[in-house]
Amino acid sequence: MEIPLNRPTITKKDINCFKKPESFLFLENQVEKFEKMFADYIGRKYALAVNSGTAALHLALLSLNIKKDEEVICPSYTCVALLNAINYAGAKVKLTDCNFNIEKMDFNISFLDVKKKITKKTKTIIVPHMFGSSAEIDKIIKLGAPVIEDATQSLGGDYLGKKIGSFGAVSIFSLHHSKIMTTGAGGILLTDSKEIIEKARFLADYEFSVVKQRLQKPGNYNIQYNYKMDNLNAFLGISQLSQLDYFVKKRKEIAKIYEKNLKEKVKIPKNTKENIFWRYIIKTEKKPKEIIKKALKYGIELGRGVYPSLHQYLKIPDKFFPNAKKSIDSLVALPIYPSLKDREIDYLLKILKKIL
Repeated sequence: MEIPLNRPTITKKDINCFKKPESFLFLENQVEKFEKMFADYIGRKYALAVNSGTAALHLALLSLNIKKDEEVICPSYTCVALLNAINYAGAKVKLTDCNFNIEKMDFNISFLDVKKKITKKTKTIIVPHMFGSSAEIDKIIKLGAPVIEDATQSLGGDYLGKKIGSFGAVSIFSLHHSKIMTTGAGGILLTDSKEIIEKARFLADYEFSVVKQRLQKPGNYNIQYNYKMDNLNAFLGISQLSQLDYFVKKRKEIAKIYEKNLKEKVKIPKNTKENIFWRYIIKTEKKPKEIIKKALKYGIELGRGVYPSLHQYLKIPDKFFPNAKKSIDSLVALPIYPSLKDREIDYLLKILKKIL
């Protein structure tokens, strides 16, 4: 049996949407419809659908006027796509450590480390909500610098009575096929600022500018990017978004099964209502690399949460990021997604009990 770490959940409802190709290929309002639905779900005024989460983050940085060599705070324990977007903008990254709490599954950016490292030179802070559990974004916002909220891994979750993704000056989501819902490939940027959304829309869509300029005198050149989402991706996104709450419910149900069967073997997270479990993270006394190797022999793909951390890419000593280092050395991620079948879960548990 082959069980990947990630698998998109494509339902009959999604498939039925594509039975009449003319219904999505030639209707120009599909992207706009998806943007409005997504903004309404999160509780924000504006949304811009693009072709990747990295594109959304790049636009977020540019729309906040982050310039070359300006300082951006970001956790070390996060996806390398964040570092890529910072480098696209030409900014300088300042890394922070993460939290380490297996019961709360909290490996988010450390508020205390951000507080220690923020300066007048800090132009923005990127706050990812890791693995399905919210960061302390309310506290970080109070530090004063504009916050970009990367809510990808916690889409559908709540924090302080509001949807995760509704807090930052800008919030972004990846809609890659490995995420909680998918548009095949894609991402989305949200904000309540008209100024930010107008700048992001201009930067994302050079074709729109070309159409506007047909009857105008040539203006000044401004760099723009071919980042816009197309109708095909948006059409899938509309269907997937309508099922998002179901996807979250299924993840929580699988997490309960893991909790019941693995609590005597390894340290596991508590199944709280706040955690939506994009990943199911366990802490093991054995080396994660060895467990992953053993699982592969049985056709099971496990993950390491984050690997490597950004400070390791940048050759900064581990001693400055003790929790990130501890996370790398002790955490394993289990497959958890709505399309995981009962027989696959049974097989997973049988093998995990053998190798953990």
